[in-house]
Amino acid sequence: MRRVALVQIGIGTVGGETVEQALANRALWQRTLRLDVRVAAVAGRDGAIAEEPGGEPGLPEGLLREAVSGRRGGQGLRQAAAGRALIPPAEAIARLVSVGPTVVLDAAAGDETAPILARALASGAGVVLSNKAPLALPLANPVAAELWAAAGPRGHLRYEATCGAGLPVISTLRTLLETGDEPVEIQGALSGTLGAIFGDLAAGLPFSEAVRSAKERGYTEPDPRDDLSGLDVARKALILARTLGRTVDLSDIAVEGLVPEGLAAVSVDEFLARAGEADAAIAGRVANADASGNALKYVATVPATGPISVGPREAPRTGVLGALQGPENVVVFRTRRYDAYPLTVAGPGAGAAVTAAGMLGDALALGALLAG
Repeated sequence: MRRVALVQIGIGTVGGETVEQALANRALWQRTLRLDVRVAAVAGRDGAIAEEPGGEPGLPEGLLREAVSGRRGGQGLRQAAAGRALIPPAEAIARLVSVGPTVVLDAAAGDETAPILARALASGAGVVLSNKAPLALPLANPVAAELWAAAGPRGHLRYEATCGAGLPVISTLRTLLETGDEPVEIQGALSGTLGAIFGDLAAGLPFSEAVRSAKERGYTEPDPRDDLSGLDVARKALILARTLGRTVDLSDIAVEGLVPEGLAAVSVDEFLARAGEADAAIAGRVANADASGNALKYVATVPATGPISVGPREAPRTGVLGALQGPENVVVFRTRRYDAYPLTVAGPGAGAAVTAAGMLGDALALGALLAG
């Protein structure tokens, strides 16, 4: 039986679900993959809890469940540590790597984890991300260069869950590239949040009501402008472009956001109260699209060469993008082989369960590779 240690960075919505799925499926993986996969450390802003040197492999299940439950209840990791001393995440990773195959899973938000991930790779660990920010750093940043150097087909960094949660978006693109196909353009509706909002717009709801409804249903970030800015979709477009081999930065992408002018810096409550200031303009765009037999969708366009763009676009209602409903993701690959009939990947592009499963799929592949 080959042992693989997991280090989970971030145990919020996605990270907590990853821990729970790892606990639930450990026996399955032992039986089918001959891998003994244990969560050996969890890390947050406070530090990391790691298995004791020389003790039982992995953290106790009760402690893990308590830490996840506490985090969901608003506690920091220190409060849920049950008296255990917290150590720096880099120290926890180094300790585990010295014992055996280790995979670090990053479900945090922001690029603060990037140096930890680069150090983990240099030490021989595998890295799996749902966190897009480290992969969106400027290529001139040495840490970004280290991460992308390990992101190739034979590298130890995997990032399926950054684009489409559990959907096989990156793996499909990798297969196309590795089998000699030549991508022409990738187009995608890559935000479940914006998919839900644009679905409500098509149904006749004003923009302000569609945003409030999406927030009430839990589709948006606490501040809906984090979704409406288009930054999250732009990061996904950037990751797709770099996977294609393009040397581009976030600043090279034309992004049309949906935050009304003058509302970028006000409070969340004021933004929600004044979002109606954009109702007429957006309703006009929806009506223009409808009059042309199209639907207005929020689309990322990533060609093999030329400008990359993110923003509202008209799509034929009879096409896969135009027919999109609710918080679904659709990615359309047009290539030399898939030209007249492009290759399409569609399904739920958000949600803790599918995102965690996407991360664990990458972790299992890396764990088997590292364990030999």
